[in-house]
Amino acid sequence: MWILLPALCVAVAHIAGDNAALVPDMAAIVGPDIYITTIFAYMVFGSIIAGLAAWIGVKSGYELLVVIKRLFGCRGKKILAIAILAVCVPASALTGGYYCGWAIYKITGLTPTIVVPICLLVFSVLAAGYASELLKISNYISLSLVPIVIIMMFTRDLSSIGNINFSANVDWLLVCALIGYNVGGMRPVLIVETAAYLTQKGYKAIFLVIIAKLIEGIITLVMAHLVIVAQVHGPLALSGVYASTFGSNAVYLFDIILFCTFLNTMAPAMMVNAKQVSILTGVSFWPALLIASVLVFFGAFADFKTIIEVMSFTGLFMAVFIVYTAYFLHKNGIKQS
Repeated sequence: MWILLPALCVAVAHIAGDNAALVPDMAAIVGPDIYITTIFAYMVFGSIIAGLAAWIGVKSGYELLVVIKRLFGCRGKKILAIAILAVCVPASALTGGYYCGWAIYKITGLTPTIVVPICLLVFSVLAAGYASELLKISNYISLSLVPIVIIMMFTRDLSSIGNINFSANVDWLLVCALIGYNVGGMRPVLIVETAAYLTQKGYKAIFLVIIAKLIEGIITLVMAHLVIVAQVHGPLALSGVYASTFGSNAVYLFDIILFCTFLNTMAPAMMVNAKQVSILTGVSFWPALLIASVLVFFGAFADFKTIIEVMSFTGLFMAVFIVYTAYFLHKNGIKQS
């Protein structure tokens, strides 16, 4: 039983822009085809990549950056930085720019052009370690997202989930983009570090991570189903489900919860972006954070479909890099120092 509660906690901690915003919005566009797409993205490929990342942590006992440096040297460290940036910058643009912009617009009426720079400034300040109390409060608020989704689930008809058509059209572009969300930024790093910390549990730590990814996939599947049943549209279609369930006057509360969910992922994401820029350029943290913020800012105003396409390619690259790292570690072991 020790594995179930930690797996649930890891799954809830991994709820981010892809789960609460991108998949529900795509559900409003593609309809029931989102079911099989979500299953492939999270429960199949997502679980495999998460399991491999956890295996790296268990096998080596080190965090991902240390593993890469010991296996491939400084060149490998820079390749990892490029791979993480290539996924994390467009993901940050989508979550911290596009979706945060829409969330604040729905709450305050301010346009994304005004809101996005302010949001990036807040994320950067949090990434630098300031205003930690604000981040704690945001974490507590965002914890209510999953319980609210469960409540909304019981107000809807869930029987059609059992009639998923496995021969439906899989949106492979979206699958690859979601793989990018799953393997980019903090997720593989946290998975490797979690598994390394739990090495005393042996390979049970790998099962914990895989179960967590399966639970995350189920939660995401429920969110997509709620959008399809409620027949609402994006952006932030899940907010529309809340409005149709509890009334439009209460939707501001849910938009705040969504924003806090995005904020919780963007603070560490900006820190990751800055660290990778620092590795590649050699500049200190603050200039690297400024460069990362500028990249995310311009990415936030790119075409939505273009961002998805970029993430699909960069996500595959990052996934292949993790697979190759696991293979190389298996064949050659790791240098001890």
